[in-house]
Amino acid sequence: MPNYHFWVFLSFFISLLFVSVARFSHPLLKHNVVIEDAKGYYAYLPGLFIYNDLNFKFNKAIELDKHTKTKFTDYRYKLDQDRIYTKYYAGTAIAYSPFFIAAHGISLVCGWDSDGYSAWYHGAVVIASLFYLLVAMLFMGKILDYFRIKNWVKITVVISSYFGTNWFYYATWESGMSHTYSAAIIAAFLYFFIQFKARGVWKTAFVLGFLLGFITLIRPSNLFVVAFLPLFFSSWPNFVLFLKNTLSDPKKLGAGLVAFLAVISIQFIFYKIQLGQWFIYAYVSEGFHFSKPHIIDFLFSIRKGFFVYTPLYILSVLGVVWWYRQNAFQAFWWCAVMFLHVYILSSWHMWWYGGTLGTRVMIEYYIFWMLPLAFFLQSLKLKYRLIVAPFFLFFVLNGVLQQHQYRLGIIHWDSMHWQLYKDVFLFPIIP
Repeated sequence: MPNYHFWVFLSFFISLLFVSVARFSHPLLKHNVVIEDAKGYYAYLPGLFIYNDLNFKFNKAIELDKHTKTKFTDYRYKLDQDRIYTKYYAGTAIAYSPFFIAAHGISLVCGWDSDGYSAWYHGAVVIASLFYLLVAMLFMGKILDYFRIKNWVKITVVISSYFGTNWFYYATWESGMSHTYSAAIIAAFLYFFIQFKARGVWKTAFVLGFLLGFITLIRPSNLFVVAFLPLFFSSWPNFVLFLKNTLSDPKKLGAGLVAFLAVISIQFIFYKIQLGQWFIYAYVSEGFHFSKPHIIDFLFSIRKGFFVYTPLYILSVLGVVWWYRQNAFQAFWWCAVMFLHVYILSSWHMWWYGGTLGTRVMIEYYIFWMLPLAFFLQSLKLKYRLIVAPFFLFFVLNGVLQQHQYRLGIIHWDSMHWQLYKDVFLFPIIP
């Protein structure tokens, strides 16, 4: 079997071929990458680099009136007539930025429309998403190496998790959404945490602080990733000892904090420019209702249930049993923290998260679902692998099919229910 990197780059080129055929060559779709939430993320870049306007007053003239092929989104919120902002955080725009700058520079040199919203800029966001896909996969492989996962298992788990879940959809089709970028930076953060755990140098602490700040700037809820860090220790006392040693070293602690605060301060600077104040709760009336979580709906509902639209990770739950046999602490911690994570996500006022394929907010945490899945496959004897293989393959192929159905509108973007799901189950076209 070819090495892991071969499969990673093959996945990248398959994805690039898919978007080239299905999106870049389409006269309408190539103009509709940066839409919906992605417009709110992206707006910082033309606002900063082209229009010198972080109140986004170009929204109507450029986005609505000029680019009629692109679905219009008004992502602006008003404190008053002059103080206008977007509720979306700046981290995803920063992730796009090298690709945006390249697209803008090429447009200027070639004399093309350089207003920030032509098809070339939409294409740059797709390329950005695929780049971060590559980063995510490479670091995920290193994380699985840390847990001594065999090469064939690592390839099977990561590649299946990509193509057989909504990760592929959000990397290639809704490339402007934040999840692929979060997944990559979280994977990088975890890898450098492993390096810091092994060597404990202040420079690595600085990198960790930077990456944690970047994760938070993309989605503040991503800060929850620190709750998973004890998984990288064989026992609770070992984690506590590491924590004491780190917190008692002012050089390491200071380096991490300085980097973290420097990155997240970018958002506060934007607020100051936009609104004349350092902070605002940008999501206004949206928030968490922790007394009314929708855990069962979040996991099992036909509308958006995680295990309905990402069935591959049903096997991850089984894998926790095998993980427990190898290290009870890590398996127990995974269960406790993952339950807390689901509880928090399912407490959002809109637990289904609007128009999504499945539970998109889990994509950035797929590395933690890959771990028990890898332990499960690696621990099975050959005869049991032969029994599991058809289920594994079915879950992956069904995941691929559901992405196809969602793109065609067969799976409703918001309001799936049992009767409709039953009618379209395993049908590649509307029956």
